[in-house]
Amino acid sequence: MIKVPYSLTELDLMAKDYYKVIEKEFDIRDQLQKWPNDELKPVMTFLEANLDTVMIGRPDQLEIIMTSLKASIDTAKQLYITNHPTKTDGSATKDSDAKAWFKAQIFQIFNYDNNSKSFISKNKGKLAYDHAAILNMNTCPYCNANFTFTIKSKKLKSRPQFDHFFNKGRHPYLALSFYNLIPSCALCNSGALKGQKEFTLKKNIHPFLESIENTYEFRTKVDAVDFLVSKKNFTLEMVLCNSKKDTDPDVIKAKGNLEIFALNDRYSYHKDIAESVIRNAHIYCNSTIKDLYETFEIKGKKIFTSEQEIKELVIGNYLDPLNSHKRIHSKLVRDIADEFGLTV
Repeated sequence: MIKVPYSLTELDLMAKDYYKVIEKEFDIRDQLQKWPNDELKPVMTFLEANLDTVMIGRPDQLEIIMTSLKASIDTAKQLYITNHPTKTDGSATKDSDAKAWFKAQIFQIFNYDNNSKSFISKNKGKLAYDHAAILNMNTCPYCNANFTFTIKSKKLKSRPQFDHFFNKGRHPYLALSFYNLIPSCALCNSGALKGQKEFTLKKNIHPFLESIENTYEFRTKVDAVDFLVSKKNFTLEMVLCNSKKDTDPDVIKAKGNLEIFALNDRYSYHKDIAESVIRNAHIYCNSTIKDLYETFEIKGKKIFTSEQEIKELVIGNYLDPLNSHKRIHSKLVRDIADEFGLTV
């Protein structure tokens, strides 16, 4: 739904710093180089040669890695079945066994959550907490409805979960890739919503790259007077922005996320927030806000730096999309404020 508040250049720099930490904590390259000459050797050789891209490549580069590896991985699995036709219990080795074997081998190297020495567990989870703190996302980028604070104190430990944009079950070699670790809330990352679903850059929004801003917007389609005076009911929903069509590439991606994360269903329970914005937008119209900005002083000094600051005080949230990550429901509040005349 919302984009992380960093440019690609800034993210690339963060990725390089992240990679330095990973190199220090895990001997990934050494393990790849020393891999024995078995069914997986060609895969490991490719990963070693392209390790920098695997770890810090942008999402489109990761998709190229996935495509480039597919044939070698399929061959390795078939060789495993051929070389190990039966399991220890005497039953025939199946495709599912080859898949499990492949994942187990790769996860030994790209150790996200494989054991106590993994990315999320090593040193009491320090790596994961530090990474979440650096990304500094206070709300889930997939839904903007749940907080994802990173807190580590004596009394409380809390951090966002890391969703793997590209499914780590199918692509375990991307388990530690910087651009594949999306800080998210537990609900969005749960099996009920995204879970193991396969995301692609053509069908889904990647929060490090883009958002649904200017593609979809929250709307009530109710007149302020009808709501305030006649108590007319309304339906809160996300609709296409006026300039957009269903066939637009960004719309297709946005729609994919809206459906998978059940955003319309979830936000239908937040009509009370929209109602508050409608009331405040009617009471504190733009002319009233302008008067407050120009006349509200203490000891001859203005206490507000801009009209936008007053508007944000009135609606209780941020109006600038660059600040969407700081508070939940910021997209909802901003869109309804815009619908009823409180614009940035």
